[in-house]
Amino acid sequence: MPLPLTGDGVGYTCSSLVSGMANADVHISVVTPRCKLSLPSIDVVEVLPKWARYMPYRWVRGRSDQNLEDAFLARVSQFQSHGRAAYIWPSASLGAIGEMRRRGLTIFREQFNCHTGAAKAILDDAYRRLGVDPAHTISERTVDGERRILDVVDHVFCPGPNVKRSLLENGVDPIKLLPASYGWDPARLAIRNRTVEPCDGITILFVGSICVRKGAHLLLDYWARSGIKGRLVLAGSMEPTIKDKCADLLSREDVVVVDYSREIAGLYHAADAFFFPTLEEGSPLVVYEACGAGLPVVTTQMGAGEIVRQDIEGQVIDPYDGDAWIAAIRLLAEDCDLRQRMSRAASDRARSYIWPAVAARRRRQIELIFSEQPHSSEVESASESSA
Repeated sequence: MPLPLTGDGVGYTCSSLVSGMANADVHISVVTPRCKLSLPSIDVVEVLPKWARYMPYRWVRGRSDQNLEDAFLARVSQFQSHGRAAYIWPSASLGAIGEMRRRGLTIFREQFNCHTGAAKAILDDAYRRLGVDPAHTISERTVDGERRILDVVDHVFCPGPNVKRSLLENGVDPIKLLPASYGWDPARLAIRNRTVEPCDGITILFVGSICVRKGAHLLLDYWARSGIKGRLVLAGSMEPTIKDKCADLLSREDVVVVDYSREIAGLYHAADAFFFPTLEEGSPLVVYEACGAGLPVVTTQMGAGEIVRQDIEGQVIDPYDGDAWIAAIRLLAEDCDLRQRMSRAASDRARSYIWPAVAARRRRQIELIFSEQPHSSEVESASESSA
C-alpha cells in the first residue's frame, strides 16, 4: 500500500477491506509507509523510520518510495511455503511485479478508479467544455504504464461496473476482472449533530473534492437554474478552476461551502438529498455513506456503482443532461413522499455494503481463485450483494 493507512481516502479504503478480510485462516501483512490506525488483526509493516512517521507525509514520501517494494518482497520471502496472494494497490512498479511473479505469487490489483486511458479522455473533454487547459495529471506515459501493469497481473478488483467497462474498452483480458464494491462504516455516521442549521426549503448535499472531475461546476449551474427554494451545501477542498469559473455561482446566498472535515456525519444528517454529478470514479465512498444516512442519491453511472438503482434509491442521470438534473432537483424538493420512499430504500440497501460484508465477499473471491478448480461464475457471484 503506497500511501499511509489513515482514516482518509485510499488508505482508509485499504485498511477497511483488509481488516474485514483477515480471519483465523487468512494471514494478512500490509506493507505501508506508516499507519495511524489500530489494526489488531493485521500484521502491519511500516517502512518509514519512527522519527518520520509523525512528519508531514509530503516531506518524507521520497524515503518511503525507495524502501516500500524492497520491504514488501522481504516480507514475501517469509511465507514461501504458503499459498500466497500479492494484493497490490497502485503504484507498484513493473520490476517489483515481475519479481512477485518470479516468486510464484498470484497477483491481485486494486483498480480504485477507471482505467487512466478512459479517465484522461473524460477529463480532457470536461476541461475543454469549460474552455481551460486540463488540470489533471494523467499523461500518455501514465496510461501506457498502467496498460503494461494490467497486462502482467493475474486479477483486477473492479469496484464498480464502469471500472470494469473502462478496462474492457482498453483491452484488458475479461477473465482477469473481478466485480466488487466498496463500503461504509456506520460508526462514521453515528454522531447526529447537524453541522449546518435548518433552512426554509430543501437542503441538497455534495461531499467530495469540489472539482471538475466530480462535476461540482455542473451541480452549481443546475442548482441555480432550478429556481428551487432551499440550500446547496458543498463540502470539500476546492479546485482553483472551480473557484475561478464558478465565482458567481459560489457567491449565491443559497450556496454554502464547507471545508473538508472528518466530522462528516452532521452534514449527512442535515441534508434532504445527496447530489453527485461525478464524471469519473471508481466507486465513491460518499455515495455509500449517503445511502447509509438514508439520503436519496442523484448521481451518474460513475457515481452509482453497484448500490444506487434508478428510481429506487435515487436517480442515475447523464452528468451533462442539465434538464434531467434540474427536473430531479425540483421533483425531490416538491415530493416529500418520494424522498421518504427513496430514503428507506437507500438505508435498506446500504446494510449490505458495510465494510465487513464487503470484505468478506472479497476474501471469498480470493479463496475461490485459490481453490483447485475455481469457476468464474462462482467467483463473480461471491462479489454480489445479498440485497
